[in-house]
Amino acid sequence: MPRRALLLLPGLLAAAWLLAAGCDPADPGQDAHDGGDDGGEDAGDGAPDADDGAREDVGGDETADLEDAPCTGEEVPQPNAGLEEPPGLGGCPAGMAPVPGGSACIDRWEAFLEELSADGPGPRSPYFNPGAARVVARSAPGAVPQGYVSRLQAGQACAEAGKRLCTRAEWELACRGSEGRTYPYGNTRQDGLCNDARAVHPAVEYFGTSAAWIWSELDHPCLNQLADGLAPAGAHPGCATPEGVLDLMGNLHEWVDDPAGTFKGGYYVDTRLNGEGCLYTTTAHPAGYWDYSTGFRCCAEHL
Repeated sequence: MPRRALLLLPGLLAAAWLLAAGCDPADPGQDAHDGGDDGGEDAGDGAPDADDGAREDVGGDETADLEDAPCTGEEVPQPNAGLEEPPGLGGCPAGMAPVPGGSACIDRWEAFLEELSADGPGPRSPYFNPGAARVVARSAPGAVPQGYVSRLQAGQACAEAGKRLCTRAEWELACRGSEGRTYPYGNTRQDGLCNDARAVHPAVEYFGTSAAWIWSELDHPCLNQLADGLAPAGAHPGCATPEGVLDLMGNLHEWVDDPAGTFKGGYYVDTRLNGEGCLYTTTAHPAGYWDYSTGFRCCAEHL
């Protein structure tokens, strides 16, 4: 099926909300991202093979030339080139803050990736699965966070940074605080503080249809490049915990180190279906699963 950007067809808004969880609602084997805490069947072995690096990176003057051009998936934008992690808070490593209680640190922003080579680290596009590349997780404001990543890849990227994936308990404590709040910022939902309410599912918008075939295209790099979709880390400053950790609710699903195949917090289309805010929990996806909506952040011991 050709990948083409079409104008959104009338009447798809209602269908988009039914499809907010991301996978094929007609295929129970996909788990439709609505596993909640009830488990369910595995969603499969992951998305198609990752980009093998055959495409050329886009940078410099070419980036400006392409800003108004429709995304095709052949471009390889590098929005995170040159970013550096800021100093950590409360004695934590760079880009991190303490989890309440002080036993662990957590990335303040959703992770982006750098690719490691003999020449040192270099930028890696956040719109493509990293495949077998050796990558390291970083955390910095303004970065476009890495979607299209599996739990296995996320864990390896954290390990390259001297960190690890957060446990579910650590992630929830960071989001809810010792007082057990429902949202990162408190107990009452405040619409617009987090990036969590895109009106139309990105696959429906990009492909211009809600036909069943689009749910096999959730690896498409253009899905996270649409307007009003994935936001740079920290672009919603109100979506923060008192400890200064941002975007735990919305933006990207975040893998945690849980054998149940769990990601937390919802994403930029929905933070309600599988629980409110910090309680949002999606399960039953194998460690190799990934799509445009799956991201992560790392934790580390607080030494």
